[in-house]
Amino acid sequence: MMEAAELALREALRRGATEAEAYIRRMRILEIGFAERIEGIKSPETLGLSLRVAVGRRVATYSSSLLEKDEVLKAAGRAVKIAKVAPEDPDWRHLNRRFGESPAPGGYDGETAELQPEEVVETLLSAVGVIGRREGGVKPARGMLTITESETQILNSYGESCIKRETHVAVWLRAKAEGRGREATANEHQEVRSWNALNLQGLAERVAERAAAFLDAKPIPSGEMPIIFRNQVFASILVNMLGGPVTADWAQKGRSPLAGKLNQEVASEAIIVFDDGLMPQGWRTTPFDDEGHPTQRTALIEGGILRGYLYDSYTALKEGVESTGNAFRRRYWMPPEPSPTNLLLRPGDATLEEMIQETRRGLYVEETIGEWLSNPVSGQLNATVTHGYLIENGELGRPIKGVVLTGDFQQLLLGGIDLIGRDQANTGGGYSPSVRARGLTVAGE
Repeated sequence: MMEAAELALREALRRGATEAEAYIRRMRILEIGFAERIEGIKSPETLGLSLRVAVGRRVATYSSSLLEKDEVLKAAGRAVKIAKVAPEDPDWRHLNRRFGESPAPGGYDGETAELQPEEVVETLLSAVGVIGRREGGVKPARGMLTITESETQILNSYGESCIKRETHVAVWLRAKAEGRGREATANEHQEVRSWNALNLQGLAERVAERAAAFLDAKPIPSGEMPIIFRNQVFASILVNMLGGPVTADWAQKGRSPLAGKLNQEVASEAIIVFDDGLMPQGWRTTPFDDEGHPTQRTALIEGGILRGYLYDSYTALKEGVESTGNAFRRRYWMPPEPSPTNLLLRPGDATLEEMIQETRRGLYVEETIGEWLSNPVSGQLNATVTHGYLIENGELGRPIKGVVLTGDFQQLLLGGIDLIGRDQANTGGGYSPSVRARGLTVAGE
């Protein structure tokens, strides 16, 4: 892999590039689809090279999934050819010149990387059996387990290079309950960095229990009431509503509602949000970003004050500041752009039980869909509650489904969140405790 990267750089410079960067990623994926039985096993391997070149201030990216010598030479030639006719970017300075590795524990697990399908299937079927043994007409409906082992190499024309290996394990499963002429489903998921950190049995027990409990779920009348969000639900909302706005790219383009608000109040004093690329076993923990720049822990909102944005080299050089190590590629063939690593809302002191007890009448939200359709530019939050409980006199009451939550997320940060739990959990790279929020509208019956 490194030989291909070196060849690509030499050829790009020979053809007239003033600087060049080679990015190579190899991935081995084990993907298992299941319901009551295993429905399919796939184990693809992918390998790709992305070459970014600059000819002065003209920049281009070209990729190839073939690393044979002729293909690498062809990719370098085409990248330079495209760059020479590309429009000049007045904000282009240069590629990342600071390579390095931060201490980022738990990003790679050797046992996970060497797992064989038969080992995974045995454990998976045992968990699926937990759902099937649940009384009340509950059975597994659908699920997907993915284990990824990857190696990334980055090399640029300034003589810098770095290599990292990573493992990721993600599972999603659904249970279905039938009874009294009704049907109900429930979903659970978990994203971790090692096989041993996965709790398949616990997920199966929770998803089966929730499916059975929601056979009689109904909407409630429309109105406004306190909403307690389960930690994983609010983690998803946090990433969807803040993941883009806290990046320098969004701020510089005027897309972020936080643009121009550095060192200003954007949240209540209790809100502390940071990005942590060094978090042990974090979903997106990594020693360096996709430009080779070392990652770090970056304060975003402290005491309600906006302290900073997330930068890659391009956006940092545009402002004359240092990259925060947040350059990421959504796919190997795409150019890097600023993105959070692990976006965290700092936990508070309350337990979930205390939050419920302190709520006279409200809604506890366990599962939602559609929050990804919210508008982070305007701050308009929308989410459909598929699984929730009415809170009455400090206790969980009847199950609720089919209501829509709407509100202004920026106003929610400024004063709508009045209780923050201590029970942090993640949805992908978003980490949050349970929270209680006021000022949201419930659209129901």
